[in-house]
Amino acid sequence: MTKYVESSLRTGLHHLLAAAVLLPLFAIMPSSARASDLTAAEQCDREAGSEFDLERNRAFPAVATQNIRIGVALSACREAYNQNGGARTQFQLARVLDKAGQKLQSARILAEAAANGHALAMASYAHLLAERGMAGKSSGDLLTVRRFAQATAERLQ
Repeated sequence: MTKYVESSLRTGLHHLLAAAVLLPLFAIMPSSARASDLTAAEQCDREAGSEFDLERNRAFPAVATQNIRIGVALSACREAYNQNGGARTQFQLARVLDKAGQKLQSARILAEAAANGHALAMASYAHLLAERGMAGKSSGDLLTVRRFAQATAERLQ
């Protein structure tokens, strides 16, 4: 009887040990499978969603500018943009391009996002124009800055 109890305890301990080793592996598998199921736009959201963007996809945590992984984010956001991504995708691509040092391309896409009504893009583009001394050089630029600033204020209320 003693041998039977010892054998049962040993078997139970083996099962417990196997569960302790395998359970964390099973916990990891669904999340990595889920990551590969994301669309390009969702991957862009995950890699480049700004903490200041009230329109960002809240399914993913915000990414500080210094924490953007340029290679991954640029690939995902470009793909999403090429798939006719909306204003949020345009803003996020502009953000990644700026971080990557591609300032002219970033400004062009930021202008697209602003023109398409993305609130933070509007404010950022107006700031960019003012920073470059371009705001107010012509009445069109001044009106653009005012329009973006007003629309941003209305969206944030």
